[in-house]
Amino acid sequence: MKQALLTRLATQPDALTHLLFGLTEDQIRQRPQSGKWSIFENLAHLGRYQEIFTDRIQQINTEDAPVFSRYVADSDSGFMGWTQLSFDTLIERLRGERAALNAFLSILHEEQLTNIGIHPVYGPMTIEGWVEFFLLHEAHHFFTILQVGGPLRTSDQPMGLYPLAVG
Repeated sequence: MKQALLTRLATQPDALTHLLFGLTEDQIRQRPQSGKWSIFENLAHLGRYQEIFTDRIQQINTEDAPVFSRYVADSDSGFMGWTQLSFDTLIERLRGERAALNAFLSILHEEQLTNIGIHPVYGPMTIEGWVEFFLLHEAHHFFTILQVGGPLRTSDQPMGLYPLAVG
């Protein structure tokens, strides 16, 4: 796998240090007025999807062009399990799962990277294509976390509970 792709996969979660800076756990768990997911629920979704993604990559690695259905978090009991975690446990699991995913991807041979999995919307993608998709999906949720967190953070607010907990 391209080193740049592995590096992005390993380091993209570091953005959470800045995205969560100054927020308390109550704020992280607070749903926005729109009724959309809280920051915590976005993080739980990313953690659960990371598990789903790892399973899909392993399936692509062992099967001939598997076809996947669209992942819908709200109908996945595994997602609900992630929403029940403490904030610290969620972040710890998210990081641990990422390290395991990176380790697995880093040992794949060049010919394995050309294996195809079929996404229901985006069509056939190689393993590297799936990793690009994963990173874009994660970045989208990071942007959502920034948008939800901004109004919760004020310039005169005291430091939150988790300024460096995810770094």
